[in-house]
Amino acid sequence: MGDIIKYTRYVKVPGKIFEPVNGIVKAGLYKDEQVVLQWFVHNKAEQKIDYYDKKITEMKQKYDMDFSTFENRIHLRASETDFEEWDDLVLWGSYVKAYQYWEQFC
Repeated sequence: MGDIIKYTRYVKVPGKIFEPVNGIVKAGLYKDEQVVLQWFVHNKAEQKIDYYDKKITEMKQKYDMDFSTFENRIHLRASETDFEEWDDLVLWGSYVKAYQYWEQFC
C-alpha cells in the first residue's frame, strides 16, 4: 500500500500517489509534488462542497428553514417525537459538518 504521507494534519495521502504526481512534475505541468497535491485536495474539496451544498439545500427546501432553526424546533418539541424529523436532523447535521470540514481546504 505504501507509506502514508501527511499532507496536512487533516488529510493523509498514500505514498503511492506520488508515482503519477512525479510524472506530472517531470512533464513540467507543475513545479513540484506539493503544488500538485494541493491542487488535488483543493479540487476534491470543491467537489465535496458542491455535493454537501446540494444536500443542505434539499433539506432547507423540504422544511422551509435553515438548519439551526430546524434544530431548535426539534429540541423544543422533544415531547412530540417525529422519528422522520429526528432522522433528518441527524442527517442534515452531518451534511453541515461535512461541508464545514471540506470548506477549510478551499
